[in-house]
Amino acid sequence: MNIPGTAAAAANAAGHSVIAKRRELAQLASFFLKQHSAYDMIPVSFRLIVLDTKLLVTKALSTLVQNGIESAPMYDSLESCYAGMLTTTDLVNLIQYYYSNFSYNEAIEDLGQVQLENYKELLLRFKSRQTNTLCANPLDTLYEVSRRLLATDYSALALVDEDTDTGSDVIISVLSIYRILNFMAVNIEDKKELKEHSLYDLDIGTYGELITATMDVSVIDIIRMFVDNNISVVPILDENGVVLNVFAESDIILLAREGLLDELNIPVSEALALRPDDYPGVHSCSQTDTLYSVLDIIRKTHVQRLIVVDDDIRPVGVVALSDVLRALIL
Repeated sequence: MNIPGTAAAAANAAGHSVIAKRRELAQLASFFLKQHSAYDMIPVSFRLIVLDTKLLVTKALSTLVQNGIESAPMYDSLESCYAGMLTTTDLVNLIQYYYSNFSYNEAIEDLGQVQLENYKELLLRFKSRQTNTLCANPLDTLYEVSRRLLATDYSALALVDEDTDTGSDVIISVLSIYRILNFMAVNIEDKKELKEHSLYDLDIGTYGELITATMDVSVIDIIRMFVDNNISVVPILDENGVVLNVFAESDIILLAREGLLDELNIPVSEALALRPDDYPGVHSCSQTDTLYSVLDIIRKTHVQRLIVVDDDIRPVGVVALSDVLRALIL
């Protein structure tokens, strides 16, 4: 006989178990992150693209596209200060706004007259979007940087120092959630906790009613899904609900590189065919996979999120990098 009180007590105990496991793991990870500064993440040799705020928006977005990057810091040369980040998400919001209100030629003409310094005014047209002015000092701990990132919906921030002679801002590098997780997965000595607990044990990921599409859905409809639901990836399913692929914000960069931003009514199947041969592709996991195995997949494939599937390869959830980092922070 099922006794309601007993069932409730069992559910309550299970909830406490998840909390305890997450706290134990977070204590380990947080201690590690507090022992390292953002400076430890700066490579010996690297390329950093910085956009002057006098640059036209069209030229700035073209720079993102041509270099295949998802974000770049902006710098106000007149005020000698950091002015925020330009991201792929901004490009998606621009496309949605202009596609809904103007023709492609009108959009290009309008954006061709707007400089990055006026970008804040442009973003005000989009609901809940603001310029990403998030930054950190290179001497801040990775724990401080992680908490700062998790307090927003951004995946990267700029490392900004001060020129001691002039007092001007100096943009040192860009630090992303991916790089923080990769650094920790490689360098943390005690990996036992990472190997013992699964995504289910730690309640990592977003589950429930997922926004999905099929191969015949148009690219512009998926972009609307991005904007309306504040998401950056949509799983692509077959007629049986099995995951075939994903369409992500980064795919918009590929479309822009091919000069197809005026042809967004094409089905997503055609857009996916534009990916290069070395594209990492869709990567999935199950709720029983350990956190260590998930971090290993992320590190080796450079993917920004994993689709959680059941035994029939049907999607049940999404694990974003921010979900993983949030589980590792007290």
